[in-house]
Amino acid sequence: MTRLTKIQSHIVSMDELLDIVGAMRSLAGMRVQESQHALPGIRSYADSMATAIGSALLLMPQPVTEAHQRRGRCAAILCMAEHGFVGGFNERMLEAAEATLNPSDMLFVLGSRGAALAYERGREIAWTRPMATRLAGAPDAVNSLTNELYARIARGEIARVEVMFARYRQGAASMIEHRLLLPLDTASLAAKSARQVPLHNLAPRPLLEELIADYVFALLTEAAVESIASENAARFAAMESAHDNVSKKLAGLQENARQARQMEITSELLDLMTGAEALQVSAHRHRRSENM
Repeated sequence: MTRLTKIQSHIVSMDELLDIVGAMRSLAGMRVQESQHALPGIRSYADSMATAIGSALLLMPQPVTEAHQRRGRCAAILCMAEHGFVGGFNERMLEAAEATLNPSDMLFVLGSRGAALAYERGREIAWTRPMATRLAGAPDAVNSLTNELYARIARGEIARVEVMFARYRQGAASMIEHRLLLPLDTASLAAKSARQVPLHNLAPRPLLEELIADYVFALLTEAAVESIASENAARFAAMESAHDNVSKKLAGLQENARQARQMEITSELLDLMTGAEALQVSAHRHRRSENM
């Protein structure tokens, strides 16, 4: 195989790699946009639930307490990446968590790659599940998470629930946010409602519990969707860098191919000239031998 043939084979491989990187970059960009379009609706629903909780608190005969939760530990939820090619996304999240969490905190991880990193660093995980890779899968992931949380709360294992996630910022690195979910700050929620007892069909306590469950679900869904957007933004940046690097290497290979082609042409010309000269010398000798 000639040098030119080898270079051309490498060019074909680099072209295919460039197509793959470009497709991954485009898909990541689409996922970011998809998530960003959904977030305003999710936040609006969460705000509606917060207002409804504030109104439902007016139905309660005394301030709501969470005494049954004080016996357990804190459940720390980390929203991390499901797939690779995200640069230091998972490392930043885990380092931020390790800086704030206590050794006794129970770690709940959404995201297979993030869970693998936590295991590598010797961190015990109480529960893990794959993170949704796109918007449509976020409710199922959050539903599995909340079912596990409420089961442990019912057993008295958990006193607090916190969530950490990366909030997407266009044109800048994502910002890691730490949010307390449970117990609720009922004083701030009560301040959001009108000071008029609402009409209701359910008993006050079941109504309040249903509203709180919906509110927590909305906040966790927002965290998951923000994490999906941030993960894909990190992947987009990684693929953008990879696309530039592959493009530069491809340009270098194409330049090498032009040089190798020129060398082959030059070599062929030299061979032709050498052959022509050899023929001329042979013909000259033949004529001299005939004259003699």
